Amino acid sequence: MNQNIITNIRSPIVYKQKSLDAVIRDIKEGDGKDIVELFKENYGDTYYKKSFYDPKTWDEMAKSNKYYPIVAEYKGKVIGQFLLTLNDEYNGEIGAVVVHPDFKGRGLMNKMFNYLIQKAESLGLWAIYGEAIMFHPFSQKANLKHGMIESALQLGEVASFIAQKEIKFEKRTATLVGYKLFKTDARSLYIPKIYEKIIKERYKKAGIKLKKTVIKPIKKNLDLWENRLLKVAGIVIDGKIKNFSNRFNLLFSKAKINSEMIYADINLETKEINEIVKFLNKKRFFYSGVLFYRYGGKDYLRLQFENTHNVEEKYNVCFSEYCIFLSKFVINDKRRVSRL
Repeated sequence: MNQNIITNIRSPIVYKQKSLDAVIRDIKEGDGKDIVELFKENYGDTYYKKSFYDPKTWDEMAKSNKYYPIVAEYKGKVIGQFLLTLNDEYNGEIGAVVVHPDFKGRGLMNKMFNYLIQKAESLGLWAIYGEAIMFHPFSQKANLKHGMIESALQLGEVASFIAQKEIKFEKRTATLVGYKLFKTDARSLYIPKIYEKIIKERYKKAGIKLKKTVIKPIKKNLDLWENRLLKVAGIVIDGKIKNFSNRFNLLFSKAKINSEMIYADINLETKEINEIVKFLNKKRFFYSGVLFYRYGGKDYLRLQFENTHNVEEKYNVCFSEYCIFLSKFVINDKRRVSRL
């Protein structure tokens, strides 16, 4: 196992045992009570989505066209859960995976993961992504094992009040974003010079060819999203609108009121991307990575801004060599923009 600059933090030990002959299936009404117990066993009462502690939430998901929980059943009891959440018709997020402590190390996560990938493909998605919490390398390893491409590192994404029973950080911690791509058509993009090498390498790794053809003008827009519970926000940039700097500053000021981490997501079909990246770097936004098909089936460059000093940067655990490289790149880019 490879680790970053790291660590005096030990990952919880899970001993691999004989694979368990569990049934992997879609959720059905009545599973909610068992799933709630799984969250309590893994997170105590710290999981940020408090609705997940209500069995009715899971019964409602069983009838939803947005949420697709996958469960592992053994001897009539649900002992594992893995959730697919659709963002739109193009991509979905995987996460909130929980396995009963008595059955960890029995291959349940891998079985649910395989089922979940099949589910995503059957729904016609172009990609799925997961944000592996960097408490430990288990999720990162699982993502890589199932063909996901690591593409972004988000410092401070995880609020400090979220903990697993074995591990607790006082500061906000990072997530490593990985993508499983089902659609890898060649495309034309505007790639900023300052990040050209690292971005092109990720497209090569993903098996996506970049071609030089005329890019159709995109609909210009600037929008803000906020998650006040987690204290994160994002500004979505599609092209350079009129009075860009003034309108961006207005949204940026609004985001700062309630958010400790702020992201800037730039459509990679934005002709003025070099100018916009330079503008954002001067405001101390630094590199995070590439988000495939993130909004409306388009790819975005994510930059990030720390609106707090309470962000963990030393004790994030890495499994892969690329994670180690990306961690160093992100920190070095933060130092670079701080000198501008």
